[in-house]
Amino acid sequence: MPLTVIVLGSSAGGGLPQWNCNCPQCAAARAGDPRVPSRNQSSLAVSADGERWLLCNASPDVRTQLAHTSALHPRALRHSAIAAVALTNADIDHATGLLILREGGAPPVYCTPRTERALTEGLRVLPALAAYGDVVVRPLTPGAEEPVVIRDRAGDDIGVRLRAFTVASKPPPYMLPLLSAAEAADLHAGDTVGFELSAADGAASVVYVPGVRDLDTALHARLSGAGLVLIDGTFFTDDELVASGASQKTSRMMGHAPLSGDDGLLAFLQTVTGPRKALVHINNSNPALRADSAERAHIEACGVAVANDGDVFVVG
Repeated sequence: MPLTVIVLGSSAGGGLPQWNCNCPQCAAARAGDPRVPSRNQSSLAVSADGERWLLCNASPDVRTQLAHTSALHPRALRHSAIAAVALTNADIDHATGLLILREGGAPPVYCTPRTERALTEGLRVLPALAAYGDVVVRPLTPGAEEPVVIRDRAGDDIGVRLRAFTVASKPPPYMLPLLSAAEAADLHAGDTVGFELSAADGAASVVYVPGVRDLDTALHARLSGAGLVLIDGTFFTDDELVASGASQKTSRMMGHAPLSGDDGLLAFLQTVTGPRKALVHINNSNPALRADSAERAHIEACGVAVANDGDVFVVG
């Protein structure tokens, strides 16, 4: 059974153009340059039957994303094709779209205990949703041997399986006042996870990792066994934001392996043979967003695509 994957948003937090940014990419997108199309914030929709969909991350752009995706349009007076939501973390750009999905009660939410705590005690998204209907949270346990069966609100199996795996990460900044020093220092506590998605028969496999810093042997093995890899393309160079004057933080300090360099993501991906590979979660500062850039040409020469909003992949 194949899986269908729709890229609803391919940008990092803030989207493209970001509202308060006038970097070359944002300026070009704002001006309507066809070489730098606008992008929504990172999110996927995944389905085994084309009818019931798992939303992977609920970005603040979710209303626009659903409106522009015919497969996700309501098919009755009150209906949603979104059967469930799975969150890779509790970042604002990945979780606050849940508030947009409140009408009629939000879909069930799959997340780690750390993410559930952040959405309850930090952002308080889950308590807010509870005012509009029952909130169903189903746990994801990183590293569990058996995949999670994704079910809709009624408990029906939608044909999608999910394994979560931890990636080195820090808690969202808004959680730091609520955590002990030991909790905040644990980089593998489940603040951010990647997803391995498959159909019920296991014939299709998609690995979705919108945020990753450490490129290790475990990640290599997981990617090598996939049919499709959708992975973190946030920054092209480690000093991208520093060089532009936008920040004093490097790519790795922000939890993202840069694309370039001998120890960068592109070099790592060239040793991963088999799956199709595409970048998602691309920051507005990344020059590869320009279709005719040298950086884009280098990425494509490495056998990796730059995903666009609306891209559809069929796996299996």
